[in-house]
Amino acid sequence: PKVRWVAPNGEVVELPLTVDIRDQDASGTIKWQVDALVGLVDGEPALLEMRVRSVVGLDVGGLQEHFRWVTPLLIVTVTVPELLSMGIDPLTYAYPVGGFPDAAHITRAVPTRLTDAFLTEIAVRYRVIGRGYARTIAAERNVSQRTVVSWIEKARARGILSETTAGRMGGEVRPGMRPQSTRHDHPARRSVER
Repeated sequence: PKVRWVAPNGEVVELPLTVDIRDQDASGTIKWQVDALVGLVDGEPALLEMRVRSVVGLDVGGLQEHFRWVTPLLIVTVTVPELLSMGIDPLTYAYPVGGFPDAAHITRAVPTRLTDAFLTEIAVRYRVIGRGYARTIAAERNVSQRTVVSWIEKARARGILSETTAGRMGGEVRPGMRPQSTRHDHPARRSVER
């Protein structure tokens, strides 16, 4: 039976809810899927059931690295109430696919200032993901792919991610690095200064 839970922000969430989390490759093949049932236990949301499956065999190492058992509970207790408070239907929303627990907070998914720490985090994800990074990070951060590309450009401009040949992937992540001066002295000025 459906029950109503009042979130800390005052929004009412009907439970139980099933959270379906999938990791799929570029071709759409689902590498693994988690179905979690979140219900009410002693007046608080709790995981009641969780099923993990894969048609290609479970990549236990990948799950260990990319999936947090608390994620379905965070989606129900943090993300859904925030979406409701913003007037967004939680059943049609495109949730981030990674970055939990931080990604649970919709209002904090993208900082208002692009700090070196944030751009370093994005540069590291870029290097880990490789091809298709813009699509993946955009889904994780709930932003456009163009925004993700601009973050990589800013990371390169700040020297956080080293330069590569135009149009090529890669570079080294160098946190805290600043680019060398790009000021070019005029040849006549150099000769006068000698």
